[in-house]
Amino acid sequence: MTETKMPVRSVRTAVSTDEEELMVMCRMLHEENGLFPMSEDRVRRVLRMAFDGLGGVLGVIGNPGKIEAMIYMLISQIWHSDEWHLDELFSYCRPEYRKSNNAKRLIQFAKDCSDELHLPLVIGIISNTRTEEKIRLYQRQLSKPNGCFFVYNTKWNGSDKAQVDAKTN
Repeated sequence: MTETKMPVRSVRTAVSTDEEELMVMCRMLHEENGLFPMSEDRVRRVLRMAFDGLGGVLGVIGNPGKIEAMIYMLISQIWHSDEWHLDELFSYCRPEYRKSNNAKRLIQFAKDCSDELHLPLVIGIISNTRTEEKIRLYQRQLSKPNGCFFVYNTKWNGSDKAQVDAKTN
């Protein structure tokens, strides 16, 4: 029996006509991993920074109307330095495409952007769902993490899970 290969999907730069579909995906992302309440106006402003070439880089996989995955990076500075870096704000793959190589392609797109812009890439995971699986994927694509995040005294999108886990461990 021969293995059927999935078609290779390349990452393209998102355009303003993708905005409504990307907003749907941002709502889905927030539903899964929202740490704080979502401000749709703020999300739209951040998306438009990429559309308008104002320091945002937004890569998507899929044709308009059928976007499967997205990644957003911002050209930014850390609080204590004048040096610039590429800061990944989010990466998301629709649930029906999670068995594809889309997540790997998004990470590779981020690495390619880092190489092309000659900027260090800061990329990570803030999640309370499938976190270990995501960490293993990122380690295979990037390397061992340089630190980690902890969240205290907040709710994950209406859930007390983060607080309960911290209090029972």
